[in-house]
Amino acid sequence: MQQVHINRLGVNSIEFESDVLEIPLSPGGENSFEIVIINYGSPTHVHLSASDGLHDNLTFLEDNPYVSHEEYVPVIARIPFDGRLLNKGKIFVTVGYGSKTESFTVKIGMADPEDGPVPIEIDERLSSPAPVISGKDSYEKGRQISDMFPGISEAFMRTVNSRNLVFVFAVIIILSLIYLAIRFVSGADIEVGFEIDFYTSLAFTILFTSLVAYLLIKLPIFNNE
Repeated sequence: MQQVHINRLGVNSIEFESDVLEIPLSPGGENSFEIVIINYGSPTHVHLSASDGLHDNLTFLEDNPYVSHEEYVPVIARIPFDGRLLNKGKIFVTVGYGSKTESFTVKIGMADPEDGPVPIEIDERLSSPAPVISGKDSYEKGRQISDMFPGISEAFMRTVNSRNLVFVFAVIIILSLIYLAIRFVSGADIEVGFEIDFYTSLAFTILFTSLVAYLLIKLPIFNNE
């Protein structure tokens, strides 16, 4: 039911109790409702009409009632079997012999699911926070990469240690001393490609072997594990 108040705020004023009137119907269904017209002024004729979208859905049993105080106007709403599920339009109320017209919205039927908003499927994985790579995870990944070459890394660590470094430096120093001694004995003009006889070579070999043996026996770094 819809209430229409005329002449309450002034001459030919029109007010509606509700701006939207909804009438639920299925195709092939029919229902009736009433428009109650309440007049607060002088008796007058009130004209009722429907918009083009509701011509086939509404029938006013009296479209031009004479209202002295209060009148009930029956209206029949229907949807044909082959009609639309939802029909929307307006009912116009005219007073003052056409001088003033107002309208309210009418919805007949039920919403078509196909006309509704299309649901959007959201991947539930998007609601999960992105994985954070911590320092520990980075270390583990680096360790995995290094494990791909275990033989190389282990051999390198076994080779490069303090004992081997000291040994290499000792050999370099000994060879440097031998070279300087040869230059001192033979003279400053000796070339790098000089020739040494058998006895001189034997003496240098004995001296070098003695120095290496001394390092292996006396130096603590070669005795402690």
